[in-house]
Amino acid sequence: MPEDPPSSARLRRIGRALRQVREDSGYTLQAAGRRLERSGSSLSLIENGLQSLRLRDLGFILDAYGVDANLHKALMTLAEQEHRSGWWCAFKDIASRSDCDYASLERDASALDAIETGFIPGLLQIEDYALAIMRAHVPEIPPERADRFVAFRMARQRILDQPDPPKIRLVLDEAALRRARGGPAVMRAQLQRLVNESERERLSIQVLPFASTADPGVNESFWLLDIGDPSVLSTVLITYLTGRLMLDDSTSVERYRNAFRRIRMAALSETRSRDLIQRIMSDA
Repeated sequence: MPEDPPSSARLRRIGRALRQVREDSGYTLQAAGRRLERSGSSLSLIENGLQSLRLRDLGFILDAYGVDANLHKALMTLAEQEHRSGWWCAFKDIASRSDCDYASLERDASALDAIETGFIPGLLQIEDYALAIMRAHVPEIPPERADRFVAFRMARQRILDQPDPPKIRLVLDEAALRRARGGPAVMRAQLQRLVNESERERLSIQVLPFASTADPGVNESFWLLDIGDPSVLSTVLITYLTGRLMLDDSTSVERYRNAFRRIRMAALSETRSRDLIQRIMSDA
């Protein structure tokens, strides 16, 4: 298993912003350290997202650099979120640091965009479907541990019912709907869940059908997450067999955002997607 990253998405975003402000101000690490009464090595750790800051310390640095009010508010908001705990703390026996980091980002997200090519997304999975996937992909996992992972996935779904849920746009490849997981009864129940959830005001589900002749140039699953409107933090999540990869540099985020736009244009409308899901459910 790959090691967890030694930082979080929020700390990396704060660090990049502080480095940019410092460089724009013409300070070297050593000069900035003298101004802020910190060592250059300490500032380097902060700028690389490897060291957390108390809120008052971050506020002091931002004031010393003279950042504008909007950036000041955005970075302080991310720092406050970084210091908040949540339901995922009860799952530290099975959830990695990056799992918990992403769950906390989901809680504070304003928007989530996703393309799934082989599975129903975790935020919309029923328990039996999630357990079937877990048993197939990690057959050696003890039953009680598999149950804990499924419970963690189900707990993530609480963002759908929180007071200010994120706007979620999903594009599912038709293969994800037709690939049976857990048997016909489980798949019918899972597809019915999709139909039910598609009625939510802030949730959009589209299907890329086998019959589509458009080639959006995308053959992998990924999630795009934004915090704030306008966004103060954007990140891409790519999940693979042994872990997850989070990309939060602006170049990568924009490439995946463009890919998401292309595949949405190639997919069926929400109404036609719902009709296709219901037909597949009848055949299951």
